[in-house]
Amino acid sequence: MVESLFPSIENTSESSPESRRKKPRISEMAEIESRRINEESLKRWKTNRVQQIYASKLVEALRRVRQRSSTSTETDKVVSGAAREIRETADRVLAASARGTTRWSRAILASRVRAKLKKHRKAKKSTGNCKSRKGVTETNRIKLPAVERKLKILGRLVPGCRKVSVPNLLDEATDYIAALEMQVRAMEALAELLTAAAPRTTLTGT
Repeated sequence: MVESLFPSIENTSESSPESRRKKPRISEMAEIESRRINEESLKRWKTNRVQQIYASKLVEALRRVRQRSSTSTETDKVVSGAAREIRETADRVLAASARGTTRWSRAILASRVRAKLKKHRKAKKSTGNCKSRKGVTETNRIKLPAVERKLKILGRLVPGCRKVSVPNLLDEATDYIAALEMQVRAMEALAELLTAAAPRTTLTGT
C-alpha cells in the first residue's frame, strides 16, 4: 500500500512543472503578438506611399481652410481661428489615414462632436463644483505611485486612451508616435516644396 502511493506522488510532481510552464508560454505568445502588431504599424507609417497620401489629403484640406478664412473680414479672429483649424485639420487627416483601426484615430475623428457636448456641459456646471473636483484630483495625484502617475499622463496625451489597460495604452502610444513622426516628415516635405516655389511666385507676381 505504501508503494502504491509513490506513483501518484511522482505524477503530481511531474505534472505541476508542466502546468507552471504553460502560463509563461501563453504570456510570451501574447507579447510576441503585440510586438508583431507594433512592428507592422511602425512599418506602415514609415512607407512613402502613406506619407504621400497624407500629404495630398492635407493639401486639399488646407485649401478648403484657406478659402473659408479668406471670406471673413476680421483679421485677428481669422489668424487665431485659422491656426487652430489647420492644427485640427492636420490631426483629422492623420486619423483618417489610420482608417479608424486604432482608438486614438477614432477619438480624433469624433473630436468635433465631443467639443460641442463639452460646451453644453460646461454651461450647466457651476464654478464651485469645478473647484472641489480639482481639489480631489490633486489629492489623488499625490497619492498615486510614480509609474501609475506617468501612465495616466501618457493616457491623456494619446487621444481616447484615458481608460484603457496598460498593454493597450502602450500599443496605442507606439502607433500614435509613429503616426506623428510621419506627419512631421510630410509637413517638412511640404514646407520644402513651398519654399522652393516661393521665389518663382514672387518673380512672376502670381
